[in-house]
Amino acid sequence: MMFQSSLRIHPVVAFLSSVLALSAIPQAVLYAQTEPVPSVQDQVAKDVDTMRKQAQVMIDTVFSFAELGYQEYETSKYLTGLLETGNKIRKLEFLVGEALAQNADTLITCGTLQSNCCRCVAAVCARLGLRAVLALKGARPDEYDGNLLLDRLLGAEIKYCTDAEWEKIDETMQDLAARARAAGRTPYVIPESGATVVGALGYLACGQEIAQQVRHGAPEFDTIAITDFSGGSQAGLLMARALAGLRADIVGIPIAWEAARVRAYVAEVMDRARSRFGLAVRPPSEVRLLDGYQGAGRATVRRDELDTMLKLARLEGIVLDPVYTAKAFSGLLDTIRRDPRALGRRVCFVHTGGVFSVFPYRAALGRLVDGDGLVES
Repeated sequence: MMFQSSLRIHPVVAFLSSVLALSAIPQAVLYAQTEPVPSVQDQVAKDVDTMRKQAQVMIDTVFSFAELGYQEYETSKYLTGLLETGNKIRKLEFLVGEALAQNADTLITCGTLQSNCCRCVAAVCARLGLRAVLALKGARPDEYDGNLLLDRLLGAEIKYCTDAEWEKIDETMQDLAARARAAGRTPYVIPESGATVVGALGYLACGQEIAQQVRHGAPEFDTIAITDFSGGSQAGLLMARALAGLRADIVGIPIAWEAARVRAYVAEVMDRARSRFGLAVRPPSEVRLLDGYQGAGRATVRRDELDTMLKLARLEGIVLDPVYTAKAFSGLLDTIRRDPRALGRRVCFVHTGGVFSVFPYRAALGRLVDGDGLVES
């Protein structure tokens, strides 16, 4: 029997709506199945069963960093599926749900040439039969590689943005949306990294899942650490801490924006969630960040970050994203090295990066894995 890709739009499933008043928010659930298409009730039952099994999966993937020089330190990797998407698929479950509720047939977003979010949008559009339009920072390269190659493979249309166009990227995307409407299409614009209050709901759901896993026997964490670009994922986890009984401290590690900008955005998202969805959340008095690990931003990778990638890959078979999670994870390890008690006894690092942006760094990584130590700092 032929497989078909299908999408069901339904309110957040029972194990979410029983905790929060999110039942009016559409959510896109992507899954591949054989005919006949299962009912919403069947899919909800499947989702709940999957959630129950995840507690054991999480326990199986927790490991110690004794070999890296740290005792009593644990982390967990969350797999979200659809081309190893990282954290963006969680955001897109809600963003695409809203887009389809508005009858959108075109998704427009932006990012760097190696954007995980853009590649994820391209994959979702291919799965659902939508049109993907990506505004990418920089000129068209001589060769496609990594996420950009996948963007093209998945059928996304690319607009390569000049520096001037990127400086006013919101206007650039609105211009692309106007062109889509003029062609008779219905566009839905997703800001860079899915940074909206709707996108943050994906990590409210993530926090609820972690809390539920703990109730099913997974470790109780002192700290949950997550990579911050804008801070939307951290805002979602903070909302889960307020609403779902998640007890861990939520700590973000900025890899691009300065700390003040991240803190302001986290507070803005939580305020918007309260006003738009009626959620009983308020920004904490202090949004906890491990600051100082941005380096030169997402465009460059330092030697210590590549070293951390290599160690983690060889110790645990987990690959970090060079420009995203490798920066944050290196910052996390550095914080613990400086003060082993800074984050408590048990720390969960939510691995949110994709894997495909590894390949554009093949030259530096190739020298590193061969052990000649010629990686540029």
